[in-house]
Order: sequence, then structure tokens, then C-alpha cells
Amino acid sequence: MNDGARVAIGDVLCFLHADTSVPNDVIAIIRQTFADSTVVCDGFVSLMTGTQTTRWGVSLHNYLKTYYAPLLFRPHLFFQGLRLLFGDQVMFCRRAEFWECGGFNEQLPIMEDGDLCLRLVQKGRIRQVNRVVQSSDRRVAK
Repeated sequence: MNDGARVAIGDVLCFLHADTSVPNDVIAIIRQTFADSTVVCDGFVSLMTGTQTTRWGVSLHNYLKTYYAPLLFRPHLFFQGLRLLFGDQVMFCRRAEFWECGGFNEQLPIMEDGDLCLRLVQKGRIRQVNRVVQSSDRRVAK
């Protein structure tokens, strides 16, 4: 992901899984989000869907952990604006702040997105847009 960020040419970086679909107005949502200069990172509500079903329980858990994980484990940062976003949620942030925080920690085999959130919150608030993206449930189905 850092390699992609290095070659990207815009002021905003957007990280999403190849099996995730975004709303048609994703660019407008990103612009509207960053009109608030206190927001440094944002993501969407992710629904885990397959050809036969939507995994409502997993989707609800993923939504809630954005809030409860920082509230339980880093309450002081939660009240400063920490929300934990993950790859299925289509994270987006400003390029400058991404690199000021050092980008993704390539030494971490998992949870590098959560780690990035912990560093980005030092620069401002992290939010979750009240809009839905859909990600394949193939990992959950396995």
C-alpha cells in the first residue's frame, strides 16, 4: 500500500480492497469530508456480501468495533477522535498527513490499518461516513 501511495499523484489517498465496491459519488464524499480540516482520515460502513447472502452479524461487528475498540483500549484517544478503520471500510486520508505519520508500518503482518489510525489521530479526527461499501464475504465464508 505504501508503494501505491508513493506513485499516486493526488492530494488524497484512498485504500480499498479489490473486492470492495464504492458508491458512485465517492469523490464527492471525500471532498465533503475534507472540507472539515479537523478530519484526517475517514472510511465507510462495510457490508460483507456474497452471491447468496449478506453477513449481517459480521457487518454489524465490523461497524461497532470501529467505535468500541478504541473506546475500550485507548479511551483517551477515543475522545480525541480515534476510530479504528480497516481495509474493508475504504480508508481515505490526505497524502501529506499519511506520510507525516510514516505511512503503513510494513513490519506488521496484520492490523497495519489500525496502527495507522493510532498515528493519524495525533493529527486530527478519524471518522466513519454514514455510507455503505460492499466487500466480498469470501474470507468469512471460508
